[in-house]
Amino acid sequence: MSSSSNSSWSVNRTPKIFKVDLDGNLYCHHEIVAVFRMAGRKSVRHGDQFYGCPQWPLSDCKFFMWKQDFDKLFESHSICSSSPVSYEELKNEDLQLQNKLLLEENKMLKS
Repeated sequence: MSSSSNSSWSVNRTPKIFKVDLDGNLYCHHEIVAVFRMAGRKSVRHGDQFYGCPQWPLSDCKFFMWKQDFDKLFESHSICSSSPVSYEELKNEDLQLQNKLLLEENKMLKS
């Protein structure tokens, strides 16, 4: 695969299932904390921030997520919330999010 086709493909792809811990760390498919990077000059989205696999380019699991997409998913769950949240509520919300992401990935695979 050429790098130009790979970069245009990753811009338009939907992120796969991912994991976030209670500290807000995002994990790639290797279950390693994803690294924070910035799109380079050759990218259409130059300067935009994203998360990716820390083992890229040696052993890339193809994990990729734009920071703004990650932020949108969690903006309603602010850490500065005035009401306490139990572990069970967080776990339930996490399961609901995982379900939503599985449904979206399923739609993408069907199309």
